[in-house]
Amino acid sequence: MALDLNLLLLVVELVLLVPTLLLLILGRREEKGRRELLTHITSTARLVSRQDYFNSVRVGMDGAQDNIIGSITGSVPKTQEQEDQVNRITEEIGRATRRGVSVRYLVPKLHDRLTLATRYKATGAEVRFHPSLVVSDLRYIVIDNKESVIGLPSTSSENSPTREGYLIPSEGLARLFSSQFEEKWTKGITYDDYVREIIAEAKSHDPNVSEMLLSSQLGLTEAEIRRISSLEKIA
Repeated sequence: MALDLNLLLLVVELVLLVPTLLLLILGRREEKGRRELLTHITSTARLVSRQDYFNSVRVGMDGAQDNIIGSITGSVPKTQEQEDQVNRITEEIGRATRRGVSVRYLVPKLHDRLTLATRYKATGAEVRFHPSLVVSDLRYIVIDNKESVIGLPSTSSENSPTREGYLIPSEGLARLFSSQFEEKWTKGITYDDYVREIIAEAKSHDPNVSEMLLSSQLGLTEAEIRRISSLEKIA
């Protein structure tokens, strides 16, 4: 009789163990699903924030009537999303300059910023490089000295991508940014002079360096290398 009772209890425990295990498995799956959902929501939120920043820049540029100035990171796009954003900004620069708007950009004085600077310059923007921007994570655009678009990085780093931004219609704030911009602009090095400086430095180490190698190392076309080299000869 005692044996039968123990056997019965064992059977009951086994019966209860099965749904318990099932609940544990389902709980873990649900937790994993929640984590994946939160990760997806977070990623989407960041994407929307970055998109809002670039949309603000484009809307401001589209309405510009006189001038656009900006201090930007100038980093080479690493994802298709970033490439699309740069293409849209480039289109806005072209439209703005064609209607007579002056567009000027300050970029950190780093070799890897030449590629984006070249693209912006090709569509009509004037670009200068300044060494102090290398250690600055502040990025902004000022339109017609009336409104500013401020970009905030995802982390405190000059190379960190812009996470979100704000369009602020304040002439007082625009004047502050404009004053800082003009101070650095007068001390910055022009695009042509900077590329010429880099080419001269490369040739000082290897006088026979080819245009093809310079093109691949600097991220510029061989035609652009030849153009700058011809300016060097004239100078």
